[in-house]
Amino acid sequence: MNVKKIKTFVSNNTIVPIMVIVFVTASIFVPGFLSVTSLFSIFNQNAMKGVMAIGMTFLILSGYFDMSLCTTVGFAAALVCGLQRSMPVFLAVLIALLAGIVIGILNGIMVAYVGINAFVVTLAMMMGVRGIAYVYHKGSSMLAVSEGFTHFGVGKAGLLSWISILFIVLLLLSHFVLAHTPFGRKTYAAGGNAGAAFNAGIDTKKIIFTNFVICGFGAALGGVLYASIQGASTPGLGWPDMHMLVIAAVVLGGTKLSGGIGNVWYTLGGVMLLGIIDSIMNLLNVQTYISTLVNGMIMIGVLCLDKVMMNKQLKKTNLAE
Repeated sequence: MNVKKIKTFVSNNTIVPIMVIVFVTASIFVPGFLSVTSLFSIFNQNAMKGVMAIGMTFLILSGYFDMSLCTTVGFAAALVCGLQRSMPVFLAVLIALLAGIVIGILNGIMVAYVGINAFVVTLAMMMGVRGIAYVYHKGSSMLAVSEGFTHFGVGKAGLLSWISILFIVLLLLSHFVLAHTPFGRKTYAAGGNAGAAFNAGIDTKKIIFTNFVICGFGAALGGVLYASIQGASTPGLGWPDMHMLVIAAVVLGGTKLSGGIGNVWYTLGGVMLLGIIDSIMNLLNVQTYISTLVNGMIMIGVLCLDKVMMNKQLKKTNLAE
């Protein structure tokens, strides 16, 4: 096997050797970790997070991120649980998803067309949507009354849950869009160098706006799926760290926060890495705050390693020139 190709692959996919190291270490030191059932279980448990991370991947590839994802999740879950008491469940799901799209539209307009800083806009949206969700809940939890809706959240086809199957379908669809459509190429161009993309005739504002909408839709879909799994929505659902977990999964996979580099398969790697770490912590009965600390340290380590790899690539490029 070509050693140079292996080195290139590793430098471009730092998440792969890290996952291998974590997995092998866990297999040796954590009883009961190494099994096919365990791996499928980790995938199933993190599929919902993966669905939201796909939408965030589109947005980060265009050079932005959404702090309001967490409250969009909570609001969509509240809507789908509350509305299905008075209408067919498919309409409740549709309205919840539309709510996420509307939030994405508002974020996109303010950032792409008005020109307000994305962090400020989405942080303000996070607080506003949180308030609306609290009011809608009226201070208490809401149960999902549709049996079919809750059965979907816990249902399986073999070793895969229905939500995992949906995640896989969305991964394949998203890969096709990013890799084989003009919109995908424009997303990479807008995130890689917005000025050059604009000079090349790409409507960067439209691309950024659209990706905010995709992210809002993904967050709302995550909220619907969460409500389906839990069979209920609570006033505090989705915050304070849901958006950070999703952003962490995308960035850990190798998608650059600056935009232009990454794909949904990187995101899958990030989601699985965080899932494996959580599984290890649970099996070892590690306290939650320690698990959070470990996740943070791993993320810092991955980012540092990725920066080192990028610097090496830049030096090679400069030498070649």
